[in-house]
Amino acid sequence: MTPRTALALLLAGIVGMVAYALAAALLVDSAQLSLLAKPAFYLVGIFFVLPAPVVYRFLPDARGAALALALMTLMPALASKLGGETMLAWHVLLALTFVYALTALVVYRLVAGAPKAARAPGGPPAED
Repeated sequence: MTPRTALALLLAGIVGMVAYALAAALLVDSAQLSLLAKPAFYLVGIFFVLPAPVVYRFLPDARGAALALALMTLMPALASKLGGETMLAWHVLLALTFVYALTALVVYRLVAGAPKAARAPGGPPAED
């Protein structure tokens, strides 16, 4: 893992969780902003963005982005529901985790850069 990838994961997890807290404050309750003061809140965000480089390594195109978005939306929602952390309805929880996932994925791609395809279909190998 390069330092740039590590920085991208760190920033993506943090910014994604800030977006999650702001969306939760708007949609659920303004008391959700208190989540921003807890360091463990950001660690959860960083943890759930960790699969992104692996997904992009094997699927560097739009399918990789879709899979990463789905994983980063569903995994936190399932963990939250199964762990008894939330009493939110599924549709609200999935909407909030989608905000996290989309924000984190955009930040990750902006910082880490677009993934390189190993070989263009029907063409010569991609240059490094």
